[in-house]
Amino acid sequence: MATSAKRTQTIIARRQDLIQGTIKSIAALGYNNSTVQTICEAAGLSRGLIGHYFKGKDDLLIEAFRHHCAQADEEMRQAIRAVGEDPLQRLLAATSVTFGSWADRENALVWHAFCGVAPWNAEMRELHNRLYRRYRIWIERMMVQAASERGLKIDTKRTALTYVQMVDGFWMGWIMDQEAYSIGEATKIVSAWLLDLFGEQRAGKAKAAARTKSQRKPARA
Repeated sequence: MATSAKRTQTIIARRQDLIQGTIKSIAALGYNNSTVQTICEAAGLSRGLIGHYFKGKDDLLIEAFRHHCAQADEEMRQAIRAVGEDPLQRLLAATSVTFGSWADRENALVWHAFCGVAPWNAEMRELHNRLYRRYRIWIERMMVQAASERGLKIDTKRTALTYVQMVDGFWMGWIMDQEAYSIGEATKIVSAWLLDLFGEQRAGKAKAAARTKSQRKPARA
């Protein structure tokens, strides 16, 4: 039993090593230029081992994509749970983690590479579309709730699509030219757009103005 458990742990560890090696190879060389050799070198393993844990390079690339998606999904869930039930705070948390957790160049390049391949890979495309549809539906649901709580009438389907594409656009722009703006600036722009959409910017300014006015009133004798 102990031998069987140890073998299982070894298999899991080797598979994870190869998945991480795939991610590192893609970040350094690109998707098409990543080979069994470059992946194994990045993983620190012998080239012959890949056949023991995966059907081949294509199978490994799919598993690496699944791992990347699962990691992003879990980080998003943790960020959302941490802020409670308020829909606007959840949207702001989603914005922060979307940019913040993947703000290193390796993650950004790998995600971009996977998305660039997905249209021609049926399995990868199906996984990508399923995750993105679920993400867009969740964004729209949060917007519906946030608007309802504030008595606002907005086209939530359109604004949800605008939000998702705005985030994707900032990501693409940052990957291509990191000197144009920082991830922090992108986060602030999208967050400010959300706050303005739901009237929080105006409400905050009104409260600040009211406090200032109150502070300026002369004290009664």
